[in-house]
Amino acid sequence: MRTSLQPFISTAPGRLCLFGEHQDYLNLPVIALALPLTCTIEVIPRNDSRNLSLKFGTNVWSIHLDKIPPKQVVKDGDDLDFALAAVHEVLADGWVFRSGADCVSTTTIPLQAGCSSSSAFCVAWIQVLAKLANNQTTLSPLQVAQWAHCAEVAHFGSPGGTMDHVTSALGGILRIGPGMWDYQRLEMPTQQGFGVWVLAYSGEPKDTLKHLNRCKGERIRLLEKLGGSWDNNVDGLSLSEDEILLLKATITNRDMERQAAAEWTTESSSAIRPSVLASYMGKHHEALRDGLHLSTPCLEAMNEAALQAGARAFKVVGSGGGGCGVAWCSEDAVEPVALAMKQAGAPKTWVISESSPGASVRDVDVTADV
Repeated sequence: MRTSLQPFISTAPGRLCLFGEHQDYLNLPVIALALPLTCTIEVIPRNDSRNLSLKFGTNVWSIHLDKIPPKQVVKDGDDLDFALAAVHEVLADGWVFRSGADCVSTTTIPLQAGCSSSSAFCVAWIQVLAKLANNQTTLSPLQVAQWAHCAEVAHFGSPGGTMDHVTSALGGILRIGPGMWDYQRLEMPTQQGFGVWVLAYSGEPKDTLKHLNRCKGERIRLLEKLGGSWDNNVDGLSLSEDEILLLKATITNRDMERQAAAEWTTESSSAIRPSVLASYMGKHHEALRDGLHLSTPCLEAMNEAALQAGARAFKVVGSGGGGCGVAWCSEDAVEPVALAMKQAGAPKTWVISESSPGASVRDVDVTADV
């Protein structure tokens, strides 16, 4: 089967959760920013083959579109697993592929670091499959997010929410929730002195599913014990000290996000008070650290160093237990804060002053001069 498709590039950004970490899967809202760090998949459609190949680092994955390997029951843990899951899901929906392709995936998003590198890959990969498939090239960004969530989470029965996929596909700064696919766009404040974020990698890879399963499972059981509402009266309930700590942390996280959203959505973006948002971020981190046990000695060393260097606030990023932390600071404190976190053990930092516009696909002009 021949195709007229030209080479193309699919890109999708990572995600930085600012408020509401570990609560999208509890149907509680979050505020997230699409990072200017991306997964990129370069695609050369095959005129002569139904073979679909994907190279990621030193790993090479290849299937024939007429002889798909069996559906996986347990995820092995890398983007190539999600690639096959996505193919299974879209074929089950009736997608018809016009051709095979040779694909190469690269990324500037730190891996296993809480910045949604895998979700960004899934978003970019769904765009690739949609471009290769017949009559499936008009997916909306939200539909791309839904398919990516299907491939990464629903396919494997994993515990994650939808924040990562929605943020990557739609871009910008979003308040996502409380429904799985509800979202509200937030403006990037333009007022002088609002500040920037300094993202820092701790050098400690995290175990995403371990922390997601623990934090979600423990709180689902606690919510059932509470009668279905975090605000129900606990008098007369036999709660352990750990459960009381977990309840307080969950309520704090929820309330800090609510208050941050109220501050962020004031009538004038110039009226946003950075010091107020910073206090909410700091309390959010304390709840993640003390109630959900998601920080590490290295992350806390980065936290202390950043604050001493002039940062307004710091929080752990993503599932926690390693990975990244982010400091929020004024523009003139960027260099000392970044340096302080490096000296505290961070091998890599990034200055985030704007959001990404979201996932995209563009054709490559093969006739252009190189």
